[in-house]
Amino acid sequence: MFSLLNQKSCLSRLFVYARCKLNSSVTKIMVGLCLLSLQCCSPLLVQAPSPPFAKQQILDILSCLEEQEASVRSFFSSGRLVFNQNGSESDANILIAGTRDPLCIKVEITHPWGQPLIHILINETKLYIVSYHEKRYYFGLLEDLCSLRVFPAPLEPDQAWSLVRGYPVLRKYDRAVSSKKNQITLLSGTEEAVQVIDFYPESNLPRLVSFPGRDTMLSFSDFQNECKICYARDIRLIDPETGEMLLLELKQMVFNKSIPEAILRLEIPPDFEVFPLR
Repeated sequence: MFSLLNQKSCLSRLFVYARCKLNSSVTKIMVGLCLLSLQCCSPLLVQAPSPPFAKQQILDILSCLEEQEASVRSFFSSGRLVFNQNGSESDANILIAGTRDPLCIKVEITHPWGQPLIHILINETKLYIVSYHEKRYYFGLLEDLCSLRVFPAPLEPDQAWSLVRGYPVLRKYDRAVSSKKNQITLLSGTEEAVQVIDFYPESNLPRLVSFPGRDTMLSFSDFQNECKICYARDIRLIDPETGEMLLLELKQMVFNKSIPEAILRLEIPPDFEVFPLR
């Protein structure tokens, strides 16, 4: 009888102990949940937005852009051209050779298996095109390049050089201002914006270049450095209204080597029809 009572007493004490331990664990969990909820409810620390560039920063950044522009006299490059029009995408191989002064750019676009598609020669503001699949030779002005439907936006000489060089050229300006973070606007003498450049915040490298009043934007990414010459391997020519885009992916780039005159000529097959672009 006493043994049975002792057993019951032990069991009773065991249950009380277990219940105390359970209550303690539950209490700890509840306290933890309360602390977590208090942390979640506490106001988040919002980082203040970066201010626009200061005057000295603007001068330093533009100086770097000017140095890069002056550092390249000529180049050879190869890569891939991707066309994105009306939701469809196609690509081709591309070879480019160019000189800065005078401006002369030769572009050879070929099918991935090597068949020539289009050869283009830009000489200052003049444009010459051999279209092999049409068996036609076109001539006109550089601003007519978008009539080919290969290039989604019109180009001017400095924009064409920026595209194939992989780095933006500064337009003539009288004053430079920064009213937004990571952005510089170049103004004319009449205070009109002639060029807007957005920069990557971590490096101050040019990210996006737009030209107010013109349906042309250029974006730059995947920057490389070749003997202190900086260039982007991913360059996009964008029509901001239609969203159509041309992507130039540079795989190889050689700077400041002499370019034989023959390379910068356009061979016109004798049986091709001749058409003015206008």
